[in-house]
Amino acid sequence: MVKNMFDFLVTAIETENWEHVSLENVSSDYYHASQKAENYYEKIKEILPPEMHETLLRLDDERNQMENAVTDVYYRQGFSDALRLILQAMLWEPGRG
Repeated sequence: MVKNMFDFLVTAIETENWEHVSLENVSSDYYHASQKAENYYEKIKEILPPEMHETLLRLDDERNQMENAVTDVYYRQGFSDALRLILQAMLWEPGRG
């Protein structure tokens, strides 16, 4: 039994084939930011002592987790807003204001 219709719909839509889409190929802004971030990461790694490389990698992993969480929140909010708009449009009746 489905507890929450919203979560069910979001999960169904999220299973589309977006996981194989490379953002670098879709967004030039993302591509350029990604290239700069990689260069900064490598520069920091070069000046850090080897025993700190693992810490830098963990920091990068945690920042990625944060970015994923933010993306999920924004996606769900956008999806919710779209459903609300569709429902409002379906229930709208002409009348004087």
